[in-house]
Amino acid sequence: MPSQPSKHPAGELVQEALAQHESNLIAYACGILGGDEERARDVVQDTLLKLHLADPDRVRENLKAWLYAVCRNRAFDVLRKEHRIRFTDDDDHLDWLDEWQPDPSEDASRDEMLEHVWAALEQLPQNQREVIRLKFQHGLSYKEISTVTSLSVTNVGFLLHTAIKRLRKLMNHACAE
Repeated sequence: MPSQPSKHPAGELVQEALAQHESNLIAYACGILGGDEERARDVVQDTLLKLHLADPDRVRENLKAWLYAVCRNRAFDVLRKEHRIRFTDDDDHLDWLDEWQPDPSEDASRDEMLEHVWAALEQLPQNQREVIRLKFQHGLSYKEISTVTSLSVTNVGFLLHTAIKRLRKLMNHACAE
């Protein structure tokens, strides 16, 4: 029997979130959880459950930022519960990217450049990697990143500026070798 659209505002909001944000939230949680897609899916499921229980009128206007903030907090809760969280410069939150392979038809020089970008990205501090991922991989605005990370918009801008500057320096160094 085909599922009927929900007449409940919270149910409609969850369906909207599933359609528009589920895969990106899974990728985001996967990055935080060291590439564990199953745990990432559980985190996103918990996030959507929390959305269903939330007041739709309070979250609808900033749905994307709200989802990322809840997903982030839930992923960190999972890590804390497992005593596996580390906030050092050598965290490997992007290990799952090692398995990513670009389209075989892509140019070899682009492949090499992507390898350098990912390697350089992994050398950034955790907070810089996170804001870079939220901005460029998930398309969040500074304000949305601020909401997700509980940092000020100014701090988000500073972290992004510093991260991009450092990435540029690392990339120039890698290309010179």
